[in-house]
Amino acid sequence: MSVASRLVWPAAALALLAVAWVAGAPPESAPPAAPPARLDALPPVAATPERPWSVTNLPFACQATTCDADLWLPAGASHPPVIVMAHGFGALKSWGLPPFAERFVRAGFAVYLFDYRGFGRSGGLPRNVVDGAEHVKDWLAAVDAIRQRPEVDGRRLGIWGTSYSGGSVLAVAAQRPDAVRAVSAQVPFVNGLQSALNYPLRYQFKAGWYALHDALRRPDQVPVYAPIIDEHGFSALNCPECWSGYRKIVPPGQEALNKVAARIFLTLPFYAPGRHADRVQAPVLLIAADQDGLIPIQGVRDVAKRLAHVEYVELKGADHFAPYTGPVFEDVSRRQLAFFQKTLAD
Repeated sequence: MSVASRLVWPAAALALLAVAWVAGAPPESAPPAAPPARLDALPPVAATPERPWSVTNLPFACQATTCDADLWLPAGASHPPVIVMAHGFGALKSWGLPPFAERFVRAGFAVYLFDYRGFGRSGGLPRNVVDGAEHVKDWLAAVDAIRQRPEVDGRRLGIWGTSYSGGSVLAVAAQRPDAVRAVSAQVPFVNGLQSALNYPLRYQFKAGWYALHDALRRPDQVPVYAPIIDEHGFSALNCPECWSGYRKIVPPGQEALNKVAARIFLTLPFYAPGRHADRVQAPVLLIAADQDGLIPIQGVRDVAKRLAHVEYVELKGADHFAPYTGPVFEDVSRRQLAFFQKTLAD
């Protein structure tokens, strides 16, 4: 991409402010139902011989509301080490993460899976807003909450992130060096500007138009939404593997959640969690995909060089969504389990 092309996105974003006032707003979704002020816990799921772990819905407080979370506990374990997990860009904890959690809990780890404010059953308005800095606040609240629970050994705590959250866990580890003993970052988003410069030129005007309309909305108004993925058109995630890759992690019946507040087009270039790499004290397993269509691989390599204690793995021939299924999932989940077994041992 030429230097001139790379300057189009920020220039267009500024110029479109005037256009947004006169061109009319993009179509808006119907107002979502307001989330409950207090989240009622779901009934627990007991362990069985075929499924030797229990799942207890265990929400936690964050920023004057509540985040939905589930605690997975291996049957018969006493104060096991715990791994905190959350998803990436616009996704829920039930989208492709349970297979990883199952591998960990079968090996004797507790797992604490949560959704960000504004997503799933979590509280908070507006809904479906991807905001890296706010997500980090949710991560910090989750870490602080679970390490105090009597069911787990809060001194042996690891964090696991993927894609957008794969970068956020670096920020979390930097801010909680006393709490986080191990970090697994899978296909991590590390530099927003680098990723924004990969965004297709043909959609930059529309992205800026949507984003500016959304940025002008009041906090109590429904956001202007953009699709997260689209097979042939405008969307927030736009890469060769995005349509098929993202869809394979979404459970049947949840396709309507394919939306994100369009302000992300303005804020994403300024979110660079990789800048925290120098302050991360815990050991890090960093898994990158050399054919990643969303995350520029060189940026991940650069972050890996700045981490004090890093195990860097570059998956050859793999794209951004390869780690969620098939042989690549088997490979990365095995590596992640071995990493946590080594770093969270007594």
